[in-house]
Amino acid sequence: MPEATLEHLKRRLELETQSEILLQLPSDFYAGISAYSQRLKRSVAAGASDVVVRLAAVQERMIESMIRQLLQIRREKAMQQGAVLQLLPEERYVCSAEQKFERRFQTLVEAISAGQPSFVEFAHMTENQRSITVRFVKHVNELVGLDLRRYGPFEPEDVASIPAASADILVAGGDAIEVTTRDDV
Repeated sequence: MPEATLEHLKRRLELETQSEILLQLPSDFYAGISAYSQRLKRSVAAGASDVVVRLAAVQERMIESMIRQLLQIRREKAMQQGAVLQLLPEERYVCSAEQKFERRFQTLVEAISAGQPSFVEFAHMTENQRSITVRFVKHVNELVGLDLRRYGPFEPEDVASIPAASADILVAGGDAIEVTTRDDV
């Protein structure tokens, strides 16, 4: 992307805001902005002056803000117009998670309203069986999960997949940190 990356991003945001329809973006649009941000971070890491560091930080905040706005506008248009396939792959990636959430939400509401306790039980069991991968930051003695299986003991830097309910408690207590896996991203 040319040196005028911020101007280019600003112009794309303005055009998308003014248009009723979803506009086409270059296929490398987000990759170009990401590459620019990477170069910006590297330039600051090379022992730059305080002024340069502050200017780079302002640019980073501007890029983040404009990208958030652009993605939000494009996502809303695509969902309203049924034009998800016209989005860039990166944008479709975000929308697919939202569509999955909306389907699950609607299904649960309908199951409860229709008096289908079997689906509610299914959702309950599915959530209770969900595992989370965590990295331990402290020693943790053996624990028993909701599945009544024993886990541990764990030492700092150990990584394990444990029931979500147990992981949530450990993360909240500062004993572990949730690890993002490929399936989570």
